[in-house]
Amino acid sequence: MSALIGKAGEALVAAELLRRQVNVAVPAYDGGVDLIAYHEMDMRRVVPIQVKARSSTCYNFQREWFSVPGIVLVQVWHTTTHPEFYIFGNLSDVEAALGPAHAASASWTEKGGYNVTTPGPDAIERMRPHRDRWDRITNRLS
Repeated sequence: MSALIGKAGEALVAAELLRRQVNVAVPAYDGGVDLIAYHEMDMRRVVPIQVKARSSTCYNFQREWFSVPGIVLVQVWHTTTHPEFYIFGNLSDVEAALGPAHAASASWTEKGGYNVTTPGPDAIERMRPHRDRWDRITNRLS
C-alpha cells in the first residue's frame, strides 16, 4: 500500500506542476529523484524533485534526500483524502520546519534524520510557511 501512496503522491505533484505550466518527466531509474520539472523552451534549467507522500500527517526528514544538487523536496500529506503539499528548496528550509531544538538534536545532526509519526501542533505550525511553496520550483525555471 505504501508504494501506491508514494506513486499517488508523485502523480499529485506532477499534476500541480502541470497546472502551473511546468512540464514534468519521470526518470527511468529512481536514484533519489522522482520527478524532473522543466520548461520546453529552456532545457538548460531543470529541477530535480524528491516526493515523500503519506496518507496521514507525518513529520519525516532525511538529510540524504538533499544529496542530489539542486533537489527540491515535496512532502504530500493526506494523499488519499485532501492532499497538502509542503515544499522545501534546501536544508535551511527543512531546519526551519524542524525548529531550533530538533535541528540541533543528535538525531538530525549526527544521524541525519528526524521522524515523528504524530507531530504536535507546534510541528504542524512550523510546516505552514512551506505549504504550497511551488515558487521554490517555478522560480528556478525562470
